Amino acid sequence: MAINNIRYLYSAETGIELIFCNNWSISYPLHNHVSVLTIGIILDGSVILTTNQEARVYKQNETFAIFPYVPHSISTQDSYTLLSLCIHKNVINNVEIPTLQKRIALLIQALGMEKINPSQIMLLLNRLNEITASIDWNLKNHNPYIHDLKKQLELYPECKLTVDEMAQNAFISKYHFIRSFKAEVGLTPHQFQIQNRIRKAQRLIHKAETITEVALTTGFCDQSHFIKQFEKYVGLPPLTYKSSSGTI
Repeated sequence: MAINNIRYLYSAETGIELIFCNNWSISYPLHNHVSVLTIGIILDGSVILTTNQEARVYKQNETFAIFPYVPHSISTQDSYTLLSLCIHKNVINNVEIPTLQKRIALLIQALGMEKINPSQIMLLLNRLNEITASIDWNLKNHNPYIHDLKKQLELYPECKLTVDEMAQNAFISKYHFIRSFKAEVGLTPHQFQIQNRIRKAQRLIHKAETITEVALTTGFCDQSHFIKQFEKYVGLPPLTYKSSSGTI
C-alpha cells in the first residue's frame, strides 16, 4: 500500500521550493501565491484545479501553471500524487533558464523520490520554459493604498490590523474596501492576512522552540486557532509539517 504523505524541500540558495504530495487526498481552499510562480505535474490520479472560477481536471502526466496572486483552489474525488515547483519571480528574472532547470533537477533528485521518472521531470521543466518565455511579470495595481497594504501584509502579517482599520486608513467604507481589495488581490483582506501569517509560520517553525511561540509571533492569540488555520492552508498540523519539511 502506498504511503500517504507530503514532503517539502526548500533551497535557501535559490529560493525554490518543491512540494511532493504522495497518495494525497486533501483539498486546499481558495488562496493565492504571493510573487510566486507555481508549476505542477500530476504523477498519479487527478485533481480539480479552479482558477478564475473555472474548474479543470488535470490527470497523470499533465502539467499546470499558477501565476502570482491568482486565486485558486484544489479539490479531488480520489487520491493523487503531485509534484509542485514554487519559484519566486525574482529568481526567474535573475537566473538563466538553463541554469535554473539544472538546479531544479538536482532538487528533485535530493527529494529521493521513486514515483517520478526522468520523462516527467522533462515535462515539468518544459512547462517552466514555455511559461517563462512568454510571461509578463508586470502585475497591475489600480489602487496605491491597496498596493502598499498588500506589501505590508506580506512582510508583516502579524500586525494587529483589523479590516475596519484598513478601511478607515483608505478613507472608504468597509464593504467598498473589501470589494476593492478582493478585485485587486483575489482574496478578502482577512483571507490574505491569514494566509500570509501561515506562510510566515512555515518559515519560523524550524527555528522556534514551541508551537505557541510560532503562533504568537505570527499574530495568533489562540494556539488552537493557529493550528486549525495552519492545517487548513497547509494540509498538515504544524508539528507534522515540521517533520515533513527540510532545507538544503
